[in-house]
Amino acid sequence: MAIALDVLLKEEYFHLQKVIEDFDSKTITIKAWSVTGSLVVIGAGFTDKGTKELFLVAAFASLLFWVIEGTWKLFQLSYYARIKVIETYFANPKGQTIHPLQIYDAFGKSYKNHQKKRLFPVMFWRNILLPHLFIVIGGIALYLLTRNGVIVLPQGE
Repeated sequence: MAIALDVLLKEEYFHLQKVIEDFDSKTITIKAWSVTGSLVVIGAGFTDKGTKELFLVAAFASLLFWVIEGTWKLFQLSYYARIKVIETYFANPKGQTIHPLQIYDAFGKSYKNHQKKRLFPVMFWRNILLPHLFIVIGGIALYLLTRNGVIVLPQGE
């Protein structure tokens, strides 16, 4: 029975590791969407038909992507608790009771603990806030600069 348990836990462990790595690749996609979308909108603000309000739209869009990325990170972090349980078991398997195939239950408990109280701090981790914070600040700054006449946008005909 112990051998079957070890095999199941090993498979669960490597599956969790793959899930966590997949979250990292999706994070790159979120960042790419944020940068691409926001910079296109900022660029549109400088065209003949552009308006200063487009800079706020870009800032808001990047803010939303930032929140999505922070939430995504909380999802990823919620898998670490189960990995820790499995690693602890393999470090000293004698005398421990562990049940295999508990990803759903472990994720649910861990996510509930992380959910609301940690989103804001996680959003300010350096690897999460970049590039979103700069786009948010840049969009707001461009809006204020154009509103106050420091930057003059081209006028359409």
